[in-house]
Amino acid sequence: MMKQLRITLFTLTAIFAFSSCEDIIDVTVEQNQVKMVIDAFINNLDTVQNIRITKSIPYFNPSNTEPPVTNATVILVDSATFKIFPFLHLKDGNYQWKPNKSTGDTFVVGNTYALLVITPEDTLLSFTKLNPTVDRIDSMRTITSIDNGPPVKNPGRYAELFAKDRPEPGNYYWIKTFRNDTFVSEIQKLNISQDMGNGSQVNGDIFIYPKRFNGLNVFQKPYQDGDTVRVEVHSITQLAYFWFNLVVNENRNRGLFATPPVNIPNYCYFRVTFTDPTNPFSFKIKDPKNPPPVAGFFCMSDVRSAQILVRE
Repeated sequence: MMKQLRITLFTLTAIFAFSSCEDIIDVTVEQNQVKMVIDAFINNLDTVQNIRITKSIPYFNPSNTEPPVTNATVILVDSATFKIFPFLHLKDGNYQWKPNKSTGDTFVVGNTYALLVITPEDTLLSFTKLNPTVDRIDSMRTITSIDNGPPVKNPGRYAELFAKDRPEPGNYYWIKTFRNDTFVSEIQKLNISQDMGNGSQVNGDIFIYPKRFNGLNVFQKPYQDGDTVRVEVHSITQLAYFWFNLVVNENRNRGLFATPPVNIPNYCYFRVTFTDPTNPFSFKIKDPKNPPPVAGFFCMSDVRSAQILVRE
């Protein structure tokens, strides 16, 4: 009886001790430096192109509360022709331009483009090349899975893509999936590929299974009859591929062995002065060892797309 009493008292004491150690701590993280965030992912589809410019916010602030930058001049310039594509502010920091094939207002695969962003505080410049994407998408299909093993969480219909990597090594892609015209935008489903998926070891064949199947599907939510599945294969640069990897790795930085969160470095934008005001490619970088406080990325993409209707 005494032994049982001692065990009970020890258990109650331990529960009280551990519960008394649970204190709620409110952490205030100061933002020492406000950054301009320039998200400029442009493609050559015949749709309105958008560049969004905002200011950064403290770490614990709610997302989608970033203050928009509405007073910038935003210009895209073709390095081969010096053709200018002005992006005009619409609202909430969104700057837009619409292509027009009849007037030649389109982008050319293989050309290099300069993005110029001018604000009262800074003149910022970035460059990227419009690389080619896959030659074509051969086909798409849906597969009915009755197995509840990994990666499938629920039995049902799932999509698969058949497209070949370009034959030469060193190609990079962003494979984007749209369900009923809604982009599957969760960062866990970011589907990027170096060549066909094996890096420089193998290239020129169809994308490997994790890219053409796993990356297209949300396995907790199979497709239903009547759903549309659209896949776009965007070319990206090598720098964009590594930048995306940094974003994904930082997003996964959690758990027992997580490191302190950090901002993704600015690899893309430079503060410049122009030596010839009429030539956007005649410039001098200000303080190259000290990049400006800018986040975001600039990339241009060639695109191939395909769509299927899910049905029996």
